[in-house]
Amino acid sequence: MVFFAHIGASQLERTICGDTAVEGVLATNGQTTGILPEDCVHSRFIILWGTNPVTSNQHLWPYIQKAKSNGATIVVVDPFKSATAEKVDWHIQPSPGTDTALALGLMHVIFKENLQDQDYIDRYTVGVEELKKHVQAYDPEAVAQITGLEAETIISLAKSYAQSSPALIRVLIGMEHQVNGASAFRAVAMLPALTGAWRQFGGGLMHMTYELFGASLNWESITLPAALANQQTRSINMIELGKALTSKDLSPGIDALFVFNSNPAVTTPNQNLILKGLEREDLLTIVSEHFITDTARYADYVFPATSVLENWDILDSWGSTYININEPAIEPLGESKTNSELFRLLAKEMGFTESYLYESDIDIVKKTLQSDHEYLKGITFESLRKTGGQRLNLPEKWMPHVTGNFKTKTKKCHFYDEDIEPNLPTYIPREYNEADMEKYPLHLLTLKTPKYLLNSSHGNVDHILEKEGQPYVEIHPKDAAIRNIADGDELKIFNQRGRVFMTASISHKVTRGVVCMPQGYWPSLLKGGSSANALTDHLLTDMGRGGAIQEAKVEILKV
Repeated sequence: MVFFAHIGASQLERTICGDTAVEGVLATNGQTTGILPEDCVHSRFIILWGTNPVTSNQHLWPYIQKAKSNGATIVVVDPFKSATAEKVDWHIQPSPGTDTALALGLMHVIFKENLQDQDYIDRYTVGVEELKKHVQAYDPEAVAQITGLEAETIISLAKSYAQSSPALIRVLIGMEHQVNGASAFRAVAMLPALTGAWRQFGGGLMHMTYELFGASLNWESITLPAALANQQTRSINMIELGKALTSKDLSPGIDALFVFNSNPAVTTPNQNLILKGLEREDLLTIVSEHFITDTARYADYVFPATSVLENWDILDSWGSTYININEPAIEPLGESKTNSELFRLLAKEMGFTESYLYESDIDIVKKTLQSDHEYLKGITFESLRKTGGQRLNLPEKWMPHVTGNFKTKTKKCHFYDEDIEPNLPTYIPREYNEADMEKYPLHLLTLKTPKYLLNSSHGNVDHILEKEGQPYVEIHPKDAAIRNIADGDELKIFNQRGRVFMTASISHKVTRGVVCMPQGYWPSLLKGGSSANALTDHLLTDMGRGGAIQEAKVEILKV
């Protein structure tokens, strides 16, 4: 943000979503863009690893269904029996946070059964001997002990994947929120190179597509001026916001907080620490919003924000190949302002004269589209106004690694990297002290299970909440029985950070020792004034500085 850079504000590490996954895939492939969404229809074996497209990736699901109708086997790897897992051929349900071990176990079987594509490995990868030695410790029996799966399940999945063609693995961000998050993505990203799946149209890894827009749009036109980009200011990780707002060791401390496009009282880990920080009488809190959110309740100033119906914007995508333009349908209502207009007004009142602080939204949109990159051929401001959106100009068959061409320093897939610690993906579980394990024996998953909420968006809309229905905590029958819990009982879920009150749903959607509750509900609208993030921690991941929010332990009591 130009305005905040200009005034020398602390930088914000926006790493809560995606950065850990990206770091892991980049370490292996040097890029995140693999198979394009539409091309999965050509796949014959699809593993949906840590993703729930029926709920959270709906534009992809019809293509997966088409692949299935063409004869593909669809597999889900997920510790929770999601809406997607209920609709596929095979659900693999490992213990939470053990994806790295499972991926390394699959590699062990592939090597042992000689199912690797040795020619592809020799031509386009580095570090195979180190990897082969490394995965000897991850035999099916050892991995079964870690993951809670049967050894035969691990063997069968490895063989089925390696012997199918084209074989595709689809990952999103589901498995990044663990201490092994980046290692898991790093390991899973190795599998297509190990088996040569990249050779086939519809085979390989499908991750994000945002790099296509990063390469083609004219981002240089809206980057920070050199004088601002090179200044030294501290960074604060958004996951650690509660810690930053309450720490006595942070010098200088945070005296003012400006919130826009966010509702950290709901969406940020360690909710009660966030609220403690927001309660500070000496903290100036400013919020730009559509509604009085749970964060805005603590604000000294709330400024009315425009909606998408009132904004100019360019919309690229993390999961498709289409670029869209957002043209205002109406003038801003009342005194509402776009974020950028609010910052322009602040700059004016503060007496700043630099021209880069006053660019209009429509000019920014036009400049961003002024590019001669081949992907944007035929895509202009005028054409987007006519169509609303257009597909990037991409090759008819997008096969990025059929002959290698990885964007690593060696241009090859990296099984081993001497510049990364550890040099190979390694399963290193979080260690809990014995006292906490006794007090809080259940592993908590906080997931995007609601159908009609988008993170915390819409969480205050009565008819949507009515349609969504009552939130439940899923608990395995055996865990419920030893606590004398029946279906529909009111429960208190708690740990050292907080407590949440929710209704019991006894089911096999979770394995024994695991419970699951939905994220996105506003604490002010739930009994007791707490939601899922009251129980999560601000622990960071192994790479990418993301949030290991799925590493919480809890206990449950009937109330």
